[in-house]
Amino acid sequence: MFYGLVALAMGTMVGIGGGNAAPDAGLPASGVVVSAEHRIEFPNRIVLQLEAEFVESVVDVQLFYRIGRQDTVIYGYPTILRTSDGVSAEFVIQTSAAGFIPSGVDIEYYYAFVDTDGRTVETDRFNIEYLDPRYDWERYDAGSFELLWHDRPRALVESVADEVNQRVLPVLSMFGVENLDKMKAVLTNGSRESSRTFPRVSQTASDSQLYSGFAFGEYDVFLLAGLGVDGMIHEMTHLLFDEAVNSPRAKVPAWVNEGLAMYFERGTSSRASIVSSAARSGSLFRLENMGSVPGKPSDVRVYYAQSWSLVNFMVSAFGVERMSTMLNALNNGQPIDQAIQTAYGLTSLQLESGWRTQLRAAPSFSQTIDPGSFGTSIIITCAMLVTATVVTVRWLRRDREPAIYDE
Repeated sequence: MFYGLVALAMGTMVGIGGGNAAPDAGLPASGVVVSAEHRIEFPNRIVLQLEAEFVESVVDVQLFYRIGRQDTVIYGYPTILRTSDGVSAEFVIQTSAAGFIPSGVDIEYYYAFVDTDGRTVETDRFNIEYLDPRYDWERYDAGSFELLWHDRPRALVESVADEVNQRVLPVLSMFGVENLDKMKAVLTNGSRESSRTFPRVSQTASDSQLYSGFAFGEYDVFLLAGLGVDGMIHEMTHLLFDEAVNSPRAKVPAWVNEGLAMYFERGTSSRASIVSSAARSGSLFRLENMGSVPGKPSDVRVYYAQSWSLVNFMVSAFGVERMSTMLNALNNGQPIDQAIQTAYGLTSLQLESGWRTQLRAAPSFSQTIDPGSFGTSIIITCAMLVTATVVTVRWLRRDREPAIYDE
């Protein structure tokens, strides 16, 4: 068992409503927090402990905490032990399994005391940054994001972070994100640390180290194994996508999100090879069945590669503006089929047919696609013909084996 740094705090109790409100009349002036401590038992839980002095009129203690920037405040009832001087309380926040909390997240908490007449007062706010206490963490403010790491040369980390800041500009442009929330990146070193830090997906996925990173849009945090520009770009794209397509009405198929995250990477030759092989063997997914990521690792690799290929085709053939239009349509609540029609003037089936034809490098789309069903625009047909050449050149230029960065 490993323990986090203990945060000691002293604070007088203030009335509910915060600010400079005074304690309710009748509550003891001696009711003070002697100490509020936390202990991180990574990766399983955080133990919160309180020592307070007050008279017998206080009969109950409640704990309230907020995870990251979430609006929801969670409450619970600590285990209470009365002492001759006051009260000792303990509360456990589970951070693994179903209650998984990613490393790097900030947690704010406070206590509320209730007296015999039902009146309540609050303590000051206390804060925790949830990190594995095994390591001495360093941090770098890169502007658009903060980077946390350990046991790596600072100069190298800062150089990579600065490159990421330049590489993320096209993402911001496509998504139309202007008021950027500060993101936080936590880097892990090696498979053992990653297995402790990453959420559990499946035993097979863990054993094969299928995923190299995870993004958590609700916290503006991402976790990444190693120090890689493509990995950071991938996860940051997910977080920026969550900011751009943030409507509760938006229903986004996973292939759009994952395909865009990989589109902004540079090393994709292996994915092109996977798609080509899957096309020859007839194991590509139908677009209508790509709403979520499959479970089998072999299927996952094909799914990710196909998602990248689809998005790459859409942007190369029709431009960035059409993709931005589709994302806006999704954010306005349009289902994916309607959003594609809005942005591209095509049905999903027509778009998929064009992409598959490009994969087969057919000399003419008209040999495999009925011009009446595909559309009458000769401009679209020519664009798709050009794409076959453009995509082929891009594939030949990209030669790094990519990792799968998230679920």
